[in-house]
Amino acid sequence: MSSQLGMMMLNKISRQILTILLMSIAVLVMLFYAFSRNNRGLTELSLIVVGVIVVITGQLWIRYREHSKILKQLATMTANIVSHRPAAPLFVEPTNPYKELADQLNELQSRQQDESKSIENSNTELITILSSLPVGIMVIDSSHDVIFSNHKMATMLAKNILTQVHPYTQDIRNYQLLSLIDDVFDSHKSKQAEVRNVGDTAITWDTSVLFNQLADDFHILVIIYDISDLINVKQMQIDFLRNASHELKTPITAISGFTKTLLDGAMNDKKSLVEFLKIIDQQSEQLASLVQDVLTISHIQNGQNDHYQVINLKTFVESQLKSYKSTAAAQRITINNHVAATAQVTADANTLTRVLGNLVSNAIKYNRPSGEINIGYSANDSYWQLQVADTGIGIAQKDVSRLFERFYRADDSRTKQKVSGTGLGLSIVKELMDAAGGTIQVKSQRGVGSTFIVEFPIVNDDVHS
Repeated sequence: MSSQLGMMMLNKISRQILTILLMSIAVLVMLFYAFSRNNRGLTELSLIVVGVIVVITGQLWIRYREHSKILKQLATMTANIVSHRPAAPLFVEPTNPYKELADQLNELQSRQQDESKSIENSNTELITILSSLPVGIMVIDSSHDVIFSNHKMATMLAKNILTQVHPYTQDIRNYQLLSLIDDVFDSHKSKQAEVRNVGDTAITWDTSVLFNQLADDFHILVIIYDISDLINVKQMQIDFLRNASHELKTPITAISGFTKTLLDGAMNDKKSLVEFLKIIDQQSEQLASLVQDVLTISHIQNGQNDHYQVINLKTFVESQLKSYKSTAAAQRITINNHVAATAQVTADANTLTRVLGNLVSNAIKYNRPSGEINIGYSANDSYWQLQVADTGIGIAQKDVSRLFERFYRADDSRTKQKVSGTGLGLSIVKELMDAAGGTIQVKSQRGVGSTFIVEFPIVNDDVHS
């Protein structure tokens, strides 16, 4: 449109200039005739006409140059708009015939810039969101090149992914994941699978490879989510049920077996009757302890209502130790309470009772005859500690890392003591300390003994209840 209008204007000006030129020729002929005839009046008239023609021609030439310049600017601006390149606005005089066209192009250019900026902001926001997602994301084009990858993907692949376009095989080394992507390229159908990646630790990814059809092309979107923790929790639940079933089966089988033996006639033998009833009673206590420990773990995991209060720790420890004095005396074990008389802590009494009870009970079970148990205390501005040290046979280093697993027993050190237990005591302590925001550590040396250290965070006074 601008080209047609411009050409029309230029053609009009050109015709006007041509007309003036023809008139100039006619005037020159008239002037020559006047000179030849020595006609002074005609000569003056011709000169006046020539001056007028020169002025008009000059004005037409200036208009022609201005129109030509504006047309070039309009053409450049139009080309920039079509190519989505930035262009400076074009300002013309209100009386200029191109005024309306220039204003329309300026408006179009402004809208295009606003839309481009909006698209750029949207893309930036989208990239920011994708980069912050807790899942790995990679976009692969139809040429098998990576055109986008977020930081999480680089972390999961343990690979520094280049921002430049490059083949995806440069980043992915997992054979199962490569095969999954190749299948989607071949079939043009989305696929989903659990991919196992073996490195320093085994990791399981829930992987979706999505085929995205575009207008005349396609992209492949790879989404990876680490479900290793879910797999581990599921396996822990399976192991817990299996171990709990095994632990329950032992006392139940013993109770059932000895009861049937008594019913089959053994009850008539007084000696056998007493012996079997003692075994049934012992196994019943073991079964009750196991059920109670399982319920305790369930209670902790479902959340417990803590009631914090200020406790004199030395007095509290002394009161708890009364329950274990007879058991310790039977093995000639001495229990020493080294907690300072002035030590006061803010804690939940039930949690502290369970933690201390399990640690002292284990210290007695796995101690040596005539051994010792030493209970100590320390504190700083951030936490306070309770230490329970025994002089038992100690724990092998290979067993220390698994000591807090449910139903775990160290075969070559702890179980040689032949003591009863559910195998859940230390795991309960670990659950309690996690729930309280604390930690538990163990230091042990074979032939010397073990020290269990529980560390509680300092609790503000305003949480007392």
